[in-house]
Amino acid sequence: MSSDRTVVVNVDDHEPARYARGRMLRLAGFTVYDAGTGEEAIQLSAERQPEVVLLDVHLPDIHGGEVCQRLKNQEDSPIVIQLSASAISAPQATAALNRGADAYLIEPIDPDVLVATIRAFLRLRNAERALAAANRELSEKNIQLQSLNRALMRSNEDLEHFAYVASHDLQEPLRNISTHIQFLERVSAERFDESERRVFSFVVHGARRMSALISDVLRYSRVGRDLPTLKPVDLSEVVDWVLANLSESLAEAGASVTTEGLPSVSGDFVQLGQVFQNLLGNSLKYRDPRRPLHVEISAEPDASADWLIRVGDNGIGIPAEYLDRIFRPFKRLHGYEIPGNGIGLALCRRIVEGHGGRIWAESTPGEGTTFLLTLRPAQAAASQD
Repeated sequence: MSSDRTVVVNVDDHEPARYARGRMLRLAGFTVYDAGTGEEAIQLSAERQPEVVLLDVHLPDIHGGEVCQRLKNQEDSPIVIQLSASAISAPQATAALNRGADAYLIEPIDPDVLVATIRAFLRLRNAERALAAANRELSEKNIQLQSLNRALMRSNEDLEHFAYVASHDLQEPLRNISTHIQFLERVSAERFDESERRVFSFVVHGARRMSALISDVLRYSRVGRDLPTLKPVDLSEVVDWVLANLSESLAEAGASVTTEGLPSVSGDFVQLGQVFQNLLGNSLKYRDPRRPLHVEISAEPDASADWLIRVGDNGIGIPAEYLDRIFRPFKRLHGYEIPGNGIGLALCRRIVEGHGGRIWAESTPGEGTTFLLTLRPAQAAASQD
């Protein structure tokens, strides 16, 4: 608050002293109301709502200490600076401060010191009010954020539940369609010509693709529903398990995989296995036919003391404008000549983020792609147990 709008109640039963102090305060730019008794001080304070009360200790009707207590009991109490030319001992000053006075000054007081003291207390009061307002606003924002988070959690739970139920319930009728189409194709093969049999083949293929898509959606929704149990996991063992699972596909593609310095991390063995299986499967699908596929998997500590894992290949690469899209569910950059439903990388991101890490990709079209992910060290899991 600027000084020309600051209201000060000047309380002193000694009229010359009251007049001199009031004149000095008005020259300093304050709006001043004078009072000669304790009751006048209380009444003026109620009417004028001052920021500051300069309060003499010895008053003819009420002791200044009692006036201070009554003023400080108000909801938005003023700054009270008690003044005295006679009660100058330390116990008297201590008693006044204990009753609520903000300061206790001994008269005579240098006018500049008094004005500077008042302005210092005003700055402190304004800072306290600004802090209180900021805290109130922060509290309101936190309440709003908590409400939004609860709504988001309910929405996510409903969405995951819907995906789980819908995927599960769609599997059975789809199996019936596929089974009966294949049965009809077998028993009626002689009745149809080549083009009609091709139609049956399209239907069967479409049913299988739909079944695979539903299975992927089901897996994706389960990752969101089930929080991983984080334990120390040796990534070398995870990768060995994945390589065993993909051994035939890797052999058919003539692919080689090298690993270097894979650490123990905090994670879920099966879910991390899904991540590396999807990443290696992605390298197999998008390999460059002009050269044998080679994949390198390595690790190094990053700046935050997490492990930075790299899975790099020499495949066809990804254009830069698609790097931020490939982790979205059902996002495909190629036609259906390359198998897949666009869930694999979205599943990787969901698993890695569920482990407290992040995943992204770097690529040069025609040269290859490197997927990078961060995982917490195994000590983090041990410290949580």
